[in-house]
Amino acid sequence: MKQPILFCIATLLLTWANAQVDSDEFNKQLQQMREQYNQAAQQSRQEYANFRRQAEADYAAFRKKANEEYAKAVKKAWAEMGVQPAIDKPKEPEPPRPTAPPPDHLPTTIPLPQSTVVPKPAPPTPQPLPPIPEPEPEVPTLQFDLYSTPCNVHADRRSLQFRLSGTDENSIAKAWQELSQEKYDGLLHDCLAQREALHLADWGYLQLLQNMSEQLLGKGSNEAVLLQMYLFAQSGYRVRMAREDDRLVLLVPFNRSIYNYSYITLDGIKHYVLSKNRQKSIYVCSVSFPKEQMANILLTELPALNGNRQPKRSFSGNRFGTMQAEVAVDKNLINFLNDYPLSDAWDYYSLAGFSNEVKATLYPALRNQIEGKSKHKAANMLLDFVQHAFQYATDQEQFGYERPLFGDESFYYPKNDCEDRSIVYSILVRELLGLDVVLVHWPGHLGTAVAFPEEVQGDYFVVDGRHYTVCDPTYIGADVGETMPQFKGVSAKIVRL
Repeated sequence: MKQPILFCIATLLLTWANAQVDSDEFNKQLQQMREQYNQAAQQSRQEYANFRRQAEADYAAFRKKANEEYAKAVKKAWAEMGVQPAIDKPKEPEPPRPTAPPPDHLPTTIPLPQSTVVPKPAPPTPQPLPPIPEPEPEVPTLQFDLYSTPCNVHADRRSLQFRLSGTDENSIAKAWQELSQEKYDGLLHDCLAQREALHLADWGYLQLLQNMSEQLLGKGSNEAVLLQMYLFAQSGYRVRMAREDDRLVLLVPFNRSIYNYSYITLDGIKHYVLSKNRQKSIYVCSVSFPKEQMANILLTELPALNGNRQPKRSFSGNRFGTMQAEVAVDKNLINFLNDYPLSDAWDYYSLAGFSNEVKATLYPALRNQIEGKSKHKAANMLLDFVQHAFQYATDQEQFGYERPLFGDESFYYPKNDCEDRSIVYSILVRELLGLDVVLVHWPGHLGTAVAFPEEVQGDYFVVDGRHYTVCDPTYIGADVGETMPQFKGVSAKIVRL
């Protein structure tokens, strides 16, 4: 009996010894792998640091040379140019008042005539983020507000404040050389970082630069205008300087036409005068900056401003009794949108979407009601909601001028019209149903059309081989597929989103 027991014990000891050897070998290999990983990670970090330093050095050299050449060019005489008066947003033909289908109407399924299809807008070119070194943390912080949202940048007033001796060419060139010093790089870095943190598009970034510059150098001062122009140009944007008598103004082109701003035309491109003054002529410095790009007026997301939540308002449909929601909006965002330039493009009002504030109060209520419904049924429920949730007024009646509303604004102002309802409906269909939707622009009227995954009865347009079924938020009580009779034979412009 002892011999088998001893044999078992010996076998166990041998197995343990082998396992110990294997364990030691495993731990040794693991340690080697860790060391190799750490060495590779260190090498990767070092390579990235070297790359960043080289990129910063290359960009610094590029900027230094570009700014030197720009300052020299600015000294040349500025050209006097005539200013074109601001254009008001054209009045639409008299829009149809909200109507309802007759009780005995029969739906049709016919293709509707269309004249043109406006393609989807190109996505905004990413704003160039030059590798500007981060400022030293001990530099004093300059605080300012953007639509009641606190902002701050590293800026020492004593070292960054400057004064123009005049608005002549030599004075501007001298000030540009001053701004081109390294001590202003931290300010540029912080402005770009603040832009990213607040999700500001190009127009919002311009407002941020203006507010910061005026806080540092004085509201409405020529120095603030020049600093705003310098930082916008250094951020990669096309911008020009002009002089109205002894006042400096910015000339900024956008990728879309905007209204209510006077402009001059340079190289066939409208450059808008960002000033409330209206002069017949100004002196323009048309010097370009290398690698500049056009500012984009399109909003692909709304800015992340400090909250100023307004009391909730109730909105409800009619035929589906449960389609109701209490919606809150943010007043700071409403103020931002109220200042946003008016455009001739319907698509950018829709593509801006809703704010997180509106989504948080509107979407849960609507999702709860359409859950489990077919796309067709859900689209009908949302259509009825938009048809009945708002009181109707034309832009002229409510504002005295043509003014499309962004999605959030429809939940803030007392009333809206056909274009505003179509913008709201197009956002809901895209974001709650995940369906492709287009805006349908008839003379004096805006509706929508939706591409359903299933076959749906009703009037439709054919766009790129797909059927888009009419959904009209101002044809009160009409179902998906029903077109106002007066537009059945009228050509429409289709706006892709």
